[in-house]
Amino acid sequence: MFSLRQKKVFGTMALLLAGFSLLTAAELKIATVNLEKLFREYYKTAIIEQDLAEQGKVYRNYIARQAEMLGKDEAEYRRQRDSSMNVALTAAEREKRSNAADVLEKSLRSRRAELEQYAADRAKALQEMAVKERAKVVEEIKNEIRRRAAIEGYAMVLDISGASMNETAIVIYSIEKLDITGKVLTELNRGAKTSAAKAKSDTTQATPTAPTDK
Repeated sequence: MFSLRQKKVFGTMALLLAGFSLLTAAELKIATVNLEKLFREYYKTAIIEQDLAEQGKVYRNYIARQAEMLGKDEAEYRRQRDSSMNVALTAAEREKRSNAADVLEKSLRSRRAELEQYAADRAKALQEMAVKERAKVVEEIKNEIRRRAAIEGYAMVLDISGASMNETAIVIYSIEKLDITGKVLTELNRGAKTSAAKAKSDTTQATPTAPTDK
């Protein structure tokens, strides 16, 4: 057990620490930003989203064309299979058609598997590219926030759009004058018209293209 003297010493230390913490907090210059809004309204976001959508459309169209060709060939396989069971034909002819149908069926299974694998690979590639390109945009936004914080002397910048693991807001309350979202967004979008073409070109160069139809 602590003595009365020790309790008084600990109490005094606690008060001093609390006072020091309050003083430190009062001296901190804090700002807030809405990172979600910055990402949504940054002009480069629209560029990469459009490019991803266009590339996805190319892949989907290619897959649709291949699937249509497969469908036609599968219909031909069924016709050959059915004709191989025609009792009006000789046994030798039925066997010949049955063997031809079996060969076609194996080819169709292989092509179907290849198309399904291609679709899965392209979906994965698009997802990985989306993560990579969006991460670049987020890092550019963060760099501008850091630059703004350094210029205006902010010791801390909090994201008011952030959510905790239980989907509740991390920042419960903040006053409007602390928010620097508008300033950051203005700087990010400065010169958007002249930079948009180059940004799109850079993103396109990193984008894989769909193969030609077989």
